[in-house]
Amino acid sequence: MILIISLSISVLFILWLLYQNNIFDWLCSTIVTCSQRYRSHRYAKRIILIRHGESQGNQDSNIYATVPDHAIGLTEKGRAQALHCGNELKKLIGKNETIFCYVSPFRRSRQTCELICKAFPNGNLIPIREDPRIREQEWGNLQNLAIKEKTTAERKIIGRFFYRFGNGESGADVYDRVSSFMDSLYRKMDYTLKPNNNILIISHGLFMRLFLMRFYRWSVEKFETLENFNNCNYCILERCDETGRFILKTELKLYPESKTIENEQSLLEEVNPSIHMVNIENQEKKND
Repeated sequence: MILIISLSISVLFILWLLYQNNIFDWLCSTIVTCSQRYRSHRYAKRIILIRHGESQGNQDSNIYATVPDHAIGLTEKGRAQALHCGNELKKLIGKNETIFCYVSPFRRSRQTCELICKAFPNGNLIPIREDPRIREQEWGNLQNLAIKEKTTAERKIIGRFFYRFGNGESGADVYDRVSSFMDSLYRKMDYTLKPNNNILIISHGLFMRLFLMRFYRWSVEKFETLENFNNCNYCILERCDETGRFILKTELKLYPESKTIENEQSLLEEVNPSIHMVNIENQEKKND
């Protein structure tokens, strides 16, 4: 009994001593950092953002006045683009790697996803998950063609991020949806996926740019420099095994006056955004 009491007192004394010398804080910090690194190395091998193939709306924008945005499907060209995209991704993704798909509920996105998945054996595919949060920006039901030019001009002045369509959403609203979706994405990677998994997100051009903005914590100004992705273009974020970072492997199209955009983000920095905000400030000082 005396021995147990003595050992307990000794342990408490050692812990108190460590605490007084900040060694306890350092030890806890080291454990947390190692845990975060372990988690980041277990995350998906790649996150691949894919825009849907050419739709009837891309071919003739007047269709938005008579057909709901979510019901607009692919053209024949769009279907061919999706099949080609699947074959291109098959060259990138290894035979022993698995694929998990998130898809927008819009018809053109679901059709694109179905055609892309035809390139892969069923054994590679984990069941597809439809997620309404990655849908297209809401433009306010059927569009009024009479005010189309006025809307376009106003949006150009206000910017893609802040402009709100009548009865619809602004880019900032979609950004909030992206944030909610990313929380679910991280939980998925934390608990159910393995390091050889690829995550395909079949969505829309604006969503893809806002996803990159949110993931890399770019400013609104940097978001505004990005041009839209072409139909069935994809953007690859690949995990670096040495650092646990997701590196942007795809060169982005920028408007001519745009500056270079920072191209990688640590998953640890995503958990602790204050770290990355310092990096952004330092980068902006270099650009000034």
